[in-house]
Amino acid sequence: MKRPAFEDLPFYERPDLTSYLIHLTKNTKKEDGYSAYDNLISILEKGKIWGSSRKSGFIKGPNKAVCFMDVPFVSLKYVLNKDNTDPSRPRYEPFGVFITKEFAYKRGVRPVLYLSDAELRQLRIPREEYWRVVRFEPKGEGWISWMHEREWRSQGNLELPKKIVGVLVKDLKTAMKLQDSLKKGQNKFCTLPKTILPLSVVCQGLKYLNES
Repeated sequence: MKRPAFEDLPFYERPDLTSYLIHLTKNTKKEDGYSAYDNLISILEKGKIWGSSRKSGFIKGPNKAVCFMDVPFVSLKYVLNKDNTDPSRPRYEPFGVFITKEFAYKRGVRPVLYLSDAELRQLRIPREEYWRVVRFEPKGEGWISWMHEREWRSQGNLELPKKIVGVLVKDLKTAMKLQDSLKKGQNKFCTLPKTILPLSVVCQGLKYLNES
């Protein structure tokens, strides 16, 4: 039996599946004064996504990792909720890049392992591979679970191609601002998006995104 090519997999046959992976940015104003938008621009200028550490991104072990979500665009409104986007301590903000799973897989990006601390010890996973693991502790009312993000990770930094599928921005106003910046300063960007998606349009029902 012939194995299906990547593009033949049923990503478009179910609303909960997607052929893309999303990396959302957030502000780092306490560290360097950058907004989430500034960090998106930095990714495009450098053509690289910098890996997070244990301190900056809840990554276990000694190695940094770049994190992605396997979540359909329209479902991002459930991730970009009030708690996750608190500007004083954001986990995410409505800005980011998205790449195809095919490109990601070829670059070593893989789904994470959701394991409890006990399972991590039992499986004797080398400390150098801890970047692959996300803690999953289903205990009574105190569950620790981020399985809804369907996370994928790559070790270290991730180099992007000269063109990526697209970027996500907060609203139409920001999309026009970014489009203008890309047009005027193409030479300073190592990576250019083929698409700019405003989340105020894509994520209907996410009220605060319309407040520009």
